[in-house]
Amino acid sequence: MKFRLSIIVALATLAILLSACNFTMAADVTPPPNYVPPTPAAALGPLFPAQAPGTENGALIFAEKCAPCHGATGLGDGEQGIQLGVPVPALGLPEVARSASPAQWYTVVTRGNMERFMPPFASLSDQERWDVVAYAMALHASEEDLAKGRELFEAECANCSTDLFTDQSKMSELSEVELARIIKEGNDQVPAFGATLSEDDIWAVTAYLRTLSFDTASIVSALATATPEAVTVTETLPPTEAGTPSAEGTPIGTQ
Repeated sequence: MKFRLSIIVALATLAILLSACNFTMAADVTPPPNYVPPTPAAALGPLFPAQAPGTENGALIFAEKCAPCHGATGLGDGEQGIQLGVPVPALGLPEVARSASPAQWYTVVTRGNMERFMPPFASLSDQERWDVVAYAMALHASEEDLAKGRELFEAECANCSTDLFTDQSKMSELSEVELARIIKEGNDQVPAFGATLSEDDIWAVTAYLRTLSFDTASIVSALATATPEAVTVTETLPPTEAGTPSAEGTPIGTQ
């Protein structure tokens, strides 16, 4: 009995020693030449920017980091993107951009979506990620859209407070679809003022209102060099009897 117990103890001790050796050997394995460790995802900070995003800086980042896949104007036709074997989201199309919130796109830029070959951009600072998201969000709107939206807003809602539309924490959560609903129905900060506006008018106003949370000094110059071609938009505005607006949208990596 004692002999059998001694054998069991010896085998257990040997197993522990072997496992320790295996662990040490695995840790000491030399990686192959030219090995590049996977890029870790950046830490996900607050889902709103610390300061107004700059679209001019965002345009520079987009051209370097995003255009190879998403295309120069965000139409999903980048040279690298068409070789991926999966559809690349056309961020510059209204029906894609209007249904997403800045916070959703910021999350994808930060964490990536490797199932769709979208890497996390840990090399960008938190503010740079917000800058490029702001630029991508503005791609579907032309200078004419923004000018028209501003004119309509000032005419139809001259006494409205713009506090909501400059609040980074709130605007980062709102898609343009939800902004359109606010225009039609109002909320506790903004009265309804879209009753006499056409759908095109309301979309122009939502595009303008989005820019109020950006660094507006750079928005026009950034868009002047990269405006997508006109496309036919088939979406319709949410009905006025709809319930609480949904926070869901179309993240960059899920189209």
